Amino acid sequence: MCGIAGIMVRDEINLGDALYKMLYEIRHRGCDAAGTALYLEQPRDYLTARVSLFNATEDLPTLRRIVNEFAELGECDLYRTNSPYTMARLTLQCEPRDVSRLYREINAQPSLCVHSLSDCMQVIKDVGTADALAEYGGLRAVKGQHALGHTRLATESIDNLNFAHPFSSDLLPEITVVHNGQLTNYFKLRRKLEAKGVRCKTFNDSEIIAHYLAFKMTREDKTFDQALTASLDDFDGVFSYLAATETQIGAVRDRLGIKPILYYQHNGLLLLGSEQVSFEAVDPDIYAAEMAPGEVRVWSKN
Repeated sequence: MCGIAGIMVRDEINLGDALYKMLYEIRHRGCDAAGTALYLEQPRDYLTARVSLFNATEDLPTLRRIVNEFAELGECDLYRTNSPYTMARLTLQCEPRDVSRLYREINAQPSLCVHSLSDCMQVIKDVGTADALAEYGGLRAVKGQHALGHTRLATESIDNLNFAHPFSSDLLPEITVVHNGQLTNYFKLRRKLEAKGVRCKTFNDSEIIAHYLAFKMTREDKTFDQALTASLDDFDGVFSYLAATETQIGAVRDRLGIKPILYYQHNGLLLLGSEQVSFEAVDPDIYAAEMAPGEVRVWSKN
């Protein structure tokens, strides 16, 4: 059992604080890890990367070397996490055609893992509850217009910072996914996508959702809505997941309807989540509706 959350607002606010409150209220659904993907109202004129390093002393020179092959490096800050990993936060200038290549080359290193690489989005995740995101990642001070969040109960994959949600994809770095459930045909999906050139970094079944959606949108020219809808036929198991791009949030609930997704939309505010209690953390007067089994919904900014 994991917890998922999503939020979209009309005007940019302190989104990190609102998402922190939502995740805090569903910490009972999983306290092994927590994570967020936060999207800005407007893209910046530079990229921000968040990359985990297993050994900062040995891995930072490697990271710098790879970045300098594809981009112009600006700031590079290190911060500790609630795990053995160190996080690097980098700002850089990079040609659009090289962003996916840079993402992939960093991830090719066994001791490096890209959490996000984008001009409009950043992923903050850590071992433990949302308190770790606030203490180490500065979550509560981050502003934005829409975001996803997750609390993780590690079941079939290991309790590790890099296995925490949200997941993104080198094929389309702006897309992120948070997931509650289990894909029982994960290895079949993985083999199929890897045969077409997709590279997975972890053995978490949730990562394959990000790659699947990105592949559909970049290689098969599907829209976001179409990719989400196709997943209902291609995924086996019990699952509910949220996905986001720089302008949209989508929600998918499998046809069995075992894993819940609730939603609330009113007056420029959209909230999504696993439980009513997380909505009340934003506004105690909110009462959420439940998505139907097999339902797909997409919301766009403005």
